[in-house]
Amino acid sequence: MSATPTITVLIADDHAILRAGLKMLIDAQPDMEVVSEAPDGDRAVRAARDTSPHVALMDLTMPGSSGMSALEEITRCCPTTRVLVLSMHDEAIYAERMLSAGANGYIMKQAASDQFLIALRRVLEGGIYVSEAVGN
Repeated sequence: MSATPTITVLIADDHAILRAGLKMLIDAQPDMEVVSEAPDGDRAVRAARDTSPHVALMDLTMPGSSGMSALEEITRCCPTTRVLVLSMHDEAIYAERMLSAGANGYIMKQAASDQFLIALRRVLEGGIYVSEAVGN
């Protein structure tokens, strides 16, 4: 019997409590593991290069290199890494910009944990996810 492959995740957000909560949620999934965390865009890019995660969860607004800059760099240096943007901004223009820059999904930070997991899995399967709350 073969073990279930582990889906590796990078969490990039400047709020430590949010990273900790997402890490607990992700690590509780039998097939997922957080392999790195970053409090800003520059460290997110370095962590992505070092760990080549299956998916990077990226805050849009972080100190240092912006989420947009980090997203663009990660999609260049780690083309197999899928990117799910986490944001407090519910205006459609933000989601459109992130998707145009290479993101595979855009989810609101106030989303329920079950919706977050749906978004994460959809992005990992090659789909696109955008929170229903965007643009409302």
